[in-house]
This record gives sequence, C-alpha cells and structure tokens, in this order.
Amino acid sequence: MNEVSIKDVAEYLDRVGVQFMATIGLDGKPKVRPMQYMVMDGDRLWFCTNSKKDVYAELQANPCLELCGCKLETDEIQTPWIRFSAEAVFEERQDIRNAIIEKSSIVNALYRDKKEDPIFKVFYLRNIDGWMTNLGNVRGLEQKADFAKPVHFQF
Repeated sequence: MNEVSIKDVAEYLDRVGVQFMATIGLDGKPKVRPMQYMVMDGDRLWFCTNSKKDVYAELQANPCLELCGCKLETDEIQTPWIRFSAEAVFEERQDIRNAIIEKSSIVNALYRDKKEDPIFKVFYLRNIDGWMTNLGNVRGLEQKADFAKPVHFQF
C-alpha cells in the first residue's frame, strides 16, 4: 500500500507550482521543459498543452515521460522533491478543459474565449511510478534521522 496518495501528489505539485517534464524528442534526444500540473479528476492528474507544440508531437510518438519538481525551502537540505515516470493519455474532455481554464490564469488568458479550440489538448497520466524525498537524502552518505525518508508510490 502506498504511503503517498494520488491526492498527496496533486497537492504537492500545486505547492511546487512549476514542474519539469522530460520527453523523448522526435530527434531521439531527451527534451525537458517547464510544465504545470492542472487538475485532479477522480484518480487522474490532468495537464494540458497545445497541439502545435513539440511536446504534443513527442507525446503522440512516445507517451512516456518523467516529471520532477521541488520548491526550495529556507532549510535547503530539507527541501522535498518529487520525481515520477508516467504515460500521457490524451482524451477529449471539455469538462477538464473548463476546469483547467478556471484554475490557471495563464491558460485562462490564452483560451477563455476559445474553450473548444481543437489545438487545446488535455491529457492525464497513467502508470505513475515515482518517489517523494528531500535533498538531504543522498545515496552513499549517512542517513540523518531528522530527514524524511524516501517514499515510493505507484498509481
């Protein structure tokens, strides 16, 4: 059983604000870009993109991705971070588009008058497999008792 729930992951991603998503580029090389988790619906984490962007073509060709995020804390060594792999699944869901437009000021500015624009794409993640830990957990170094222990999760 997971110690971390999908809701915990969603709440952490919201606190971080911007995450970094890695994909395999159409040239076969890794690509990393800022991405923002948008909404949770049921047990699904939803994101969005534009079908004219490279990331859309990359995820169509290979839906595998990794996502990493953290927000530096005052006590830097205690900074929690998250990293997980997943697969992107694109689905036409106007209710999700509307929820994202309502939540995100940047998406709202871009699509509030174009809610049904076919270039506005939403996708959820499946086969999520990852870790939550903190910057003080470094393999090969002595573990400190006051550090949070790495927690593995799968959904």
